[in-house]
Amino acid sequence: MSLDFDINDFLAKTQASVTSVMQAGKVGMQDSVDDLARIATDIAPIDKGTLRRTVDTKVKASKDSVVGEVSFSAVETSKRGRFNYALWTHEMTYKLGEQSQAAPGVDGYSVGNKYLSRPLYGEQSKYWKWVADSIRGRIGR
Repeated sequence: MSLDFDINDFLAKTQASVTSVMQAGKVGMQDSVDDLARIATDIAPIDKGTLRRTVDTKVKASKDSVVGEVSFSAVETSKRGRFNYALWTHEMTYKLGEQSQAAPGVDGYSVGNKYLSRPLYGEQSKYWKWVADSIRGRIGR
């Protein structure tokens, strides 16, 4: 008596499940980076609006991870050379201009520096939940 087991079907279904989970992770991550970009844009300092218009989001998946990125890129050129306005406004402490002071902020965050890191850390548990819920929804739990 013999027992034959074709593992190819099992492996194909397992790979399909992994692919499905990664796709769900990407959906949850995209929702998270979109929300972070929304908050960060609304609490970034405003002068000419250049900084707020440069927000960019990316979600990348590899075989074993999903990474989300939110970035701003506002570089100005002056007599002294190129100046990374986005980095300076995020990292430094400074007095807000009139437009920034008048801006309402959003979701409990005020306009000012650390406009990316404050909501990232403040909303971190929500973002973890969104990614996990997206994956759970895909695997049916």
